[in-house]
Amino acid sequence: MNDSESLGRILIADDEESFHRSLAVLLERQGYACDCVADAFAAAQRLEAESYDLLISDIRMPGNQNLDLINHLPARNEGLLVILVTGYPTVPTAVQALRLPILAYLVKPLDFDELLGHLKRGLAFRKVAATMGSSTRLLERWVADMKTLRATFQASPQAALQGTLDGALALTLGNLAGTMAELQVLFKVSAGLERSRAECEVRSCPRLATLEQAVLDTIDVLEATKDSFHSRKLRDLRQNLETLMPDSRR
Repeated sequence: MNDSESLGRILIADDEESFHRSLAVLLERQGYACDCVADAFAAAQRLEAESYDLLISDIRMPGNQNLDLINHLPARNEGLLVILVTGYPTVPTAVQALRLPILAYLVKPLDFDELLGHLKRGLAFRKVAATMGSSTRLLERWVADMKTLRATFQASPQAALQGTLDGALALTLGNLAGTMAELQVLFKVSAGLERSRAECEVRSCPRLATLEQAVLDTIDVLEATKDSFHSRKLRDLRQNLETLMPDSRR
């Protein structure tokens, strides 16, 4: 299966070959792309060289003393989702796992449906987080562009009246259109998540608060510049943004 066609790319790290190969077959039948390694050293090398959406890692395997693999995930895979599995559950490892940013702690033999449920919710949340991050950056850049345009107009009204700013304004509005498309996807995916811990994390995520604030800042800029540009499109855009934030109060 081509990675671009898969539901997500997964690395399985387990020193029991029959386990990791059979699990890979089951997940690939569900539409996921899987790679398998037999120890934490090989897993670290793969994670350093390539990007994955999720890591399924055994606790007791060579190179993973004190969960070293999870404690030192390569920066290339920042935000990587992790599911820990073990055939030897202990209170110390369970407590240690709770202190790490992991998605689930599962005991072998695995309940495949349970694993699949964690995996689906985790990858859905990862997509929301990725959309949130890129949309936040785009909106912040758009707000900065609008403030620059406003400052330029105030410094040189004649240039604006002669249409000098038309091209810059068109480009800025084009960037915003792409951002709004991402926002629409974000809110739809967020609303479609099951009522679970993943949903709670999305709603309480500090990046979501940043994104909402960027929308509010954009509304403020549009309101402040309405007398400068006298644009129906900008007025409609402001009203559309305000409908996204009906419950927000300044």
